[in-house]
Amino acid sequence: MAKTDEELVSLARAGDQGAFDELVARHQDRVFALSFRILANFDDAADVQQEAFVRAWVSLKKFKGRSAFSTWLHSITVNLCISRKRRNPPVQIEPLEEERLSSGESGVACMQRSETRAIVQRALAELPAHYRVLLVLREIEGRSCEETAQIVGRSVVSVRTSLCRARRLLREKIRPYLEEEDR
Repeated sequence: MAKTDEELVSLARAGDQGAFDELVARHQDRVFALSFRILANFDDAADVQQEAFVRAWVSLKKFKGRSAFSTWLHSITVNLCISRKRRNPPVQIEPLEEERLSSGESGVACMQRSETRAIVQRALAELPAHYRVLLVLREIEGRSCEETAQIVGRSVVSVRTSLCRARRLLREKIRPYLEEEDR
């Protein structure tokens, strides 16, 4: 039977490198996806992914277990992404994966979906990092407000208020693109 994250953390704290390797294997895809959605750059996301696991390994003894290991790890990831965005100028958005035609979907529909995704990604990239992080965690990753608050280290009320502002700002950034299409 597979061990839980809590059991693996306990073993890793005792020096079991294999247990930590299993935690890495279990969480690496989500850490990369979160990093990529915030940074919109493959290389930066890969760097943050690696650094997040290094920091988690070094700080594992400080992890108190008050939240899930994944929440703690994603908090480390978000903080690294915010730091990187502050240090580095914005970059061109890269698609996370190639568009694929699903059965029955026309090329026009696929192209429109791709254009819409690109518009949203551009608008997200223009948002301040703290708003982008909240939108990625809540709207794209589907996390609850409570878990989002834990990851970013803020109160639930503060997260909800900031999410309202972030959504409003995102709508304002998207509006010019939609007006272009109406012409």
